[in-house]
Amino acid sequence: MLLERGGEMAVLESAMTAAGAGEGGLVIIAGPPGIGKTGLLGAAAEHAHVTGMRVLAGRGRQLEREIALGVAVELLAPPIAAAGPDERAGLLAGPAIAAASLVLDQAPHPAPDSLLLGLCWLAANLAGSAPLLVAVDDAQWADAVSLRFLAMLADRAPTLPLMLVVSVRDGAEAPTLLLTHPRATLLRPAPLTRTAVGHLVAKTFPAPDNALVDAVDYATGGNPFLVGELLRSLQAEGETPRPSTIADLVPGAVLRSVLARLAQLPGDTVTLATSIAVLGDGTPLSRVAAHAGLDLVAAERAADRLATACLVRPGNPLTFTHPLIGAAVHADLPAFARSRAHRRAADLLSADGAGTDQVAGHLLVVEPEGDPRVAEVLRDAADTALRRGDPASAARLLTRALAEPPPVDTRGGLFVALARAQLLAGNPAALASLTKGLDLLDPADRSLRAHALTLLAQVHKGLDDPDGAVGAWEAALELFEPGGPEWQDVLAGYLTTTMFHPATRERAERHLSLDPQPASRGLAAHVTLRLALAGEPPARVLASAEYALTDDPVLEPGGGSGALMALVVHALIIVGELAAAERAADAALTAAGRRGDILACGYASYHRALARLRCGRLTAALADLEAAQLPYTVGWKSAGGWNGWLAAQIYVEHGDLAVAHQILRQADDRPPDSMEAALAAHVRAQLALARGDSATALDLAITAGRRLREFYGIDHPGLLPWRTTAALAARHAGDHDQAQFLAAAALDRARAVRIPQAIGTAQRVVGLVARPTDITALTESTATLGRSPAALEHARALADLGTALRRSGDTACRRPLRQALAIAEQAQARPLAERVRTELHALGIRPRRTVVTGVDALTPAESRVALLASRGLSNRQIAQALFITAKTVETHLARAYRKLAITSRGQLPKVFT
Repeated sequence: MLLERGGEMAVLESAMTAAGAGEGGLVIIAGPPGIGKTGLLGAAAEHAHVTGMRVLAGRGRQLEREIALGVAVELLAPPIAAAGPDERAGLLAGPAIAAASLVLDQAPHPAPDSLLLGLCWLAANLAGSAPLLVAVDDAQWADAVSLRFLAMLADRAPTLPLMLVVSVRDGAEAPTLLLTHPRATLLRPAPLTRTAVGHLVAKTFPAPDNALVDAVDYATGGNPFLVGELLRSLQAEGETPRPSTIADLVPGAVLRSVLARLAQLPGDTVTLATSIAVLGDGTPLSRVAAHAGLDLVAAERAADRLATACLVRPGNPLTFTHPLIGAAVHADLPAFARSRAHRRAADLLSADGAGTDQVAGHLLVVEPEGDPRVAEVLRDAADTALRRGDPASAARLLTRALAEPPPVDTRGGLFVALARAQLLAGNPAALASLTKGLDLLDPADRSLRAHALTLLAQVHKGLDDPDGAVGAWEAALELFEPGGPEWQDVLAGYLTTTMFHPATRERAERHLSLDPQPASRGLAAHVTLRLALAGEPPARVLASAEYALTDDPVLEPGGGSGALMALVVHALIIVGELAAAERAADAALTAAGRRGDILACGYASYHRALARLRCGRLTAALADLEAAQLPYTVGWKSAGGWNGWLAAQIYVEHGDLAVAHQILRQADDRPPDSMEAALAAHVRAQLALARGDSATALDLAITAGRRLREFYGIDHPGLLPWRTTAALAARHAGDHDQAQFLAAAALDRARAVRIPQAIGTAQRVVGLVARPTDITALTESTATLGRSPAALEHARALADLGTALRRSGDTACRRPLRQALAIAEQAQARPLAERVRTELHALGIRPRRTVVTGVDALTPAESRVALLASRGLSNRQIAQALFITAKTVETHLARAYRKLAITSRGQLPKVFT
């Protein structure tokens, strides 16, 4: 019975109604132990059942806090297990496939970030068949990764028919990730009023006097659980209590009275209660009986007695009527008896085939005994925790394993494993663990030593000790024969760590030979990029890229995140092989989506956006950049500067200068010697030039080029065409000599690297800065760029040629100007289109303002959705592919149909041919 909880229930029922309409949310019920949080949660679940919602229920448990994603599995595994083959396939479709290994208890698990997003999509798919209530009790004891999952799910709830209700106990262990969530509605049930306490007292002691009610109210503070337990204890005494004896009671004494009531029961009953407290709520009767050393009949009798005494809920499995009772029984055990009881529990669970993470929860509180099996189980549980994305739990498990202690010959490996967990958790204690581990490792085990040194390098990097990082990498290299496969894999990692850190980059790259076919595909990615930056012919770079991508378009030893693939695609973009770059990015996106790797999706989307920008497909590039932001939804931050400069570049082409300026702030926190800072400086130069601030533009463009040369030894127009920007800035500033010098140098450099786009752009600028304008150079530029995929650069060359011809009185100017306008308007490059339109107006030509139609009329989001629909994907499949909701897909398609003047998805294939 819920007393005085009408306000809370009204909030919960209203939230569930909104969830049924597709606008879900998060409600947190917070308060001290016994205030009635569990009762409200149960009432919410009952209301959900009545109104047709599907209910997923889970609970945090103290002994299972080290089971990474334990609460998430408790929520999501049952409906998957109960589903038939076809329904299960539908629920695990799209990005939800990343969760299949977890909810079906299969290996291997994907990367933790992909796993969490997969769980979110699984919940969204479950909500697709019926509105969903996710109810979690005692969230303060939930494992850290499950809390992250719940927070991510809350982020998505407003666009889903999904509601989360979470109960949280006040105290130091309260999960701030949920309590501070911006979408949370917080309920704090108040203590019962004296009137409600009097009602409960009257149910136990009819017609109580005011003094008795006052005494119970004072002793319990209106806490519903304490009121109930106090009344049961008083009732057990067999006579009406005296108020004077109650008035001095406090909550701790009430709990002690519960233990006293338990002690009055038969010995088997006490033993069974102790076993429930050790094994935890929700344990089957047969297992509790085995732990207590009772036969099943005796255990059943004891369980019935506990239920009659209102200490345990009736039925199987066995659960205390309130967690406080179990906690009190557990705390009442003497320390060594508690340790021995948990050891019996671990052995029992292990014999029953329970997971190592469940067994490990008990072993964590067992006194060390030097048992090798204990250390082995704890290490297995730590491995599981790492796979599921909970390195802090893994570190605690490994620390306990080392305290056992394990056999001497395994301690070094355990210290290394501990250091890896500490490193992932951001704990600098990893340095001390690695130092101990390296001292204990067998010198002959080169692979494990190399792994330890790799971790050591990362720790030093994290501690801002580049010399220490370089020393560790080079020590790892020395373990293997130079040039061998293992050596190459280590070198690939070394280069990936140092490539964007000028102080260490040169020292690392002295080991890199431009062998076109190294044994390591990871090293082949680095070779491909170095060939591109060294100005090697595009054909050689393309061959190296094809070799690097032979096995898997999402490269990386050990199935990593696709960073090495990104190097290959960027190399292709630098040398102008834009079609090949886009094909590689497409393949990477397909592979990353198939295994739910969102970080690889982010890398591939970014680089496809860059390729599409170079082709002049601005809308498609922005759509890809939207997808490249996906890793930010699970906490990644490292790519902000890269995404920022590229988005700003696209908006400059669009003419949205204010937006470009705002987005560039993503790169503000990057150090001056970072590559992103140089790229951002170049975009700022273009912004300044567009505003007419030629002096600032000149200074920024030169600064961008100087940074790349000084910090990275790179001077390549395919990466950063700073000279052409600087030349145009000098021209506008009136410094024609410097402009001509910079333009000539740009053309020389472009010819040296043999890239048509760079040559054509430089020819255009040479023609512009000449005095008078060099029409021959402009004509050559249009011819060169016309043979390249760089549509916008071609349009600029046509516009400049047409302008020069018009000013010289040549009527042949009309054709290039009309061509330039068509390209610019199709790309929605508004500043260029307006400039060309002005030139045509000067000729007396009033071209109609072209209404952009087709795919280019769509926003980036509409374009992505419509393209997938044209390929036959359903709304649900599109939502899964793009990590948006089906409702959002419907909205984008409706708008796309209007803009494309079509009425159904069946007409989309013709639009995209």
